[in-house]
Amino acid sequence: MPAENPLSKLKDIHLPPAVSFWPPAPGWWVLALLFVILMAFCGWWLWNMHKRKRPRTEALRMLKEMQNQYHISGEALATLRNLSQLIRRTALTFYAQVDVASLHGSSWLEFLDKTGQTTEFTKGAGKILGAQLYQQKPDFDLEALFPVVNKWLAECPYKI
Repeated sequence: MPAENPLSKLKDIHLPPAVSFWPPAPGWWVLALLFVILMAFCGWWLWNMHKRKRPRTEALRMLKEMQNQYHISGEALATLRNLSQLIRRTALTFYAQVDVASLHGSSWLEFLDKTGQTTEFTKGAGKILGAQLYQQKPDFDLEALFPVVNKWLAECPYKI
């Protein structure tokens, strides 16, 4: 009689149940928390950058609108005074009020030159924005003034 095979009495291997995907391991929770914190920080940073750039964007839009209105109406003196107000309001937005509000004449022009890294306001087309602005019939070239103001608005550093 042949000998009985000892392996024939073995039972099948029982596999453990499959690993569930939920709940995740603690490392995944930490990673998810870090991701949420990172996204919140990025959102906060983008919102602050948008808020900081908003006055500049609005000022450049208003300048373009003034330029278009000047080309339509041809009212140079009114456009010049509106341009002066735009620069003053933008400077008050970018810089501390105590540094800007009391400036006028040549000190105002020097401030614009210093903040815009240029000499166009004291020696160029921008000098009309000093004391000459309030004369009855000032002598100025508005077409030369628009690029100077545009450059100042676009490039001046701001300290909000």
